Amino acid sequence: MEDNVAPFRPQGATATAGLDQWVRRRWPFLLVGALAVVATSYGLFRYAMSAPRDAESQGLVAPTSTDMLSADGLADRALDGVRVKPEDARLLPFAVMIESHPDARPLSGLSKASVVFAAPVEGGITRYMAVFDASSTADKIGPVRSARPYYIEWARALNAVYAHVGGSPEAMNRLAGLLDFRNLDEISNGKYFWRDSKRQAPHNAFTSSNLLLAAARDKKWKAGAFTPWLFDDVASGTTPGDQRDIRIPYGGSYDVRWSYDPQTDMYDRWLAGKAHRDADGSAVRARNVLVLQTEDKVLDEEGRLYVRTAGEGKAWLFRNGYRDDIKWTRQANEFIKLMTGDGRPVVLGRGVTWVEVITDEKTAPSVSSAATGTR
Repeated sequence: MEDNVAPFRPQGATATAGLDQWVRRRWPFLLVGALAVVATSYGLFRYAMSAPRDAESQGLVAPTSTDMLSADGLADRALDGVRVKPEDARLLPFAVMIESHPDARPLSGLSKASVVFAAPVEGGITRYMAVFDASSTADKIGPVRSARPYYIEWARALNAVYAHVGGSPEAMNRLAGLLDFRNLDEISNGKYFWRDSKRQAPHNAFTSSNLLLAAARDKKWKAGAFTPWLFDDVASGTTPGDQRDIRIPYGGSYDVRWSYDPQTDMYDRWLAGKAHRDADGSAVRARNVLVLQTEDKVLDEEGRLYVRTAGEGKAWLFRNGYRDDIKWTRQANEFIKLMTGDGRPVVLGRGVTWVEVITDEKTAPSVSSAATGTR
């Protein structure tokens, strides 16, 4: 009789035995899954602890070295020296080609740029490359026009996104050979630009800070490093007396005058005899006016130019109503360096810098004093 009696099992023992068998059969798969969960959790923890935020998390900011910091915990913004939080100091630059033709005026966005390059193109016309960073808030920038090789070199030296509409044959050939260059051509990237129906072509292409940011995010362009200029708050200048009126004779409707205002410690730009203002009425002003002298050469029957961007040349820095006679130097792929006659780095004032590029002695800046005296 005893042989026919089922052995005693505690309640739930049958289910436990079945579970044990199931675990023994499937333990390799369970182990792999557990390891995957642990690895994923650790990765998320590391990301939460170390991942930067906002622009930095999207790769729009380059690392800020500790030597850029001071006791106040702030750093010089790379483009203009303005004191900002370290995470805002090395944001991705955006270099936008903006035309200066009288039919395109008034222009938009120049007053919001941190650095502007002005240089001759063909037929006595000048053109601008306005450089913004990822913190800029310009709702309308343009009219955007075509590329030229020398602007490409300046943009490349800044590791900038270069926004333009087509370009000269030399510029397009140059762009085709730069595989790692952040090239944003409206012709193939139209969604980051728009055409203003109230303007006639070709003076009707525009972009904005938000569209430029969208392009950088979509294309996963990351901020790169460049060697910035030096900035401080101390007045600078070696020429005795105030020199408050700077004239750059590009010619005709492209003639430029900069007028120093001691109340604001800024230079106001005049173009063709009129105060230079953006389409929204904002005055075009600069803390520093930097005039670089180089050489050019006509390339074709259209009058397009070769402009030398490497080597060295004369330069003049206007800051705080005074002038420094300096020189510029640049090697291929590097940003422009500014040096005194005895080889010391030049220091700029914090804020906007306009770079006026001239290509012969006849267009050297002339200056006059609104007041005289020494510092």
